[in-house]
Amino acid sequence: MAILPQYMEDFLYGLTFNRRMSVHTVTAYRSDLSQFWQFLTLFDSPEPKDWKSTIIRSWMSEMLTDGMSPKTVHRKISALRTLIKQLRKQGILEKDPMAKMTLPKIPKKIILDIPAADLQQMFRNFPWNETVNGERDCLLLLLFYTTGMRLSELINLKKSDIDFSRKNITVLGKRNKQRIVPMHPELCVALEQYKSDGSYTGYLFTLENGTKLYPMLVYRIVTKYLQLFSSALKTSPHVLRHSFATHLLNNGADLLAIKDLLGHTSLSATQVYTKNSFEKLKLVHKLHPRE
Repeated sequence: MAILPQYMEDFLYGLTFNRRMSVHTVTAYRSDLSQFWQFLTLFDSPEPKDWKSTIIRSWMSEMLTDGMSPKTVHRKISALRTLIKQLRKQGILEKDPMAKMTLPKIPKKIILDIPAADLQQMFRNFPWNETVNGERDCLLLLLFYTTGMRLSELINLKKSDIDFSRKNITVLGKRNKQRIVPMHPELCVALEQYKSDGSYTGYLFTLENGTKLYPMLVYRIVTKYLQLFSSALKTSPHVLRHSFATHLLNNGADLLAIKDLLGHTSLSATQVYTKNSFEKLKLVHKLHPRE
């Protein structure tokens, strides 16, 4: 990865210690800005005061030509936009070179959920008690499906975040934003059984050495069980989060309530599930006998 100029390093430092972004997010920002800095070195004057919209458009065009998806390009441009905003606040940059830029359109994708019947069959029929770490794996899957929490949120979930008296869980989301999620009765029982020893300190899920689970392990656990009981094309913790939201909406839940449960900052992020539900309605409507 390229050695970045000091103003970029200061920006990344601020993301970590002032805005408290996750290590994963800051690493992604560093990668994106490194790619932009390497592109700037092709020009004679790569200092911020010399940045022009034509240079940034050329970078965007190069990424698209190299086969990068519009969604990835949006993410990289977003990192640069955040840096530019900070540089303008500091007086390093006077004008915004991205003020009149148009980004490539992102194709709209329908989010596919795991059918509720498949999940019901998995929880009911798999011999959890006869499998190594089966109790843990079942609880882990239940947490994803009945709370809609993110992978990072589950990994960092602590025993002290669970309130059995109020039957809710405090989830620490993006940018350290907390939200309260109710516990499904089945989840409440599973949690009580899992930690019946009375010890409520530290992370809920840990390895034998006491450290918390790592993302790839959780991904493999979820994928292993979902592929046993479902023919869905995609199986992952994030798909379970999609399934949580989609199944609630299909059963009549309020979209604003789902937004709060998911920890979305804006309703637009949640509205994608209405499109998913509408696509299902269109499939059903095709069954109408009138030709």
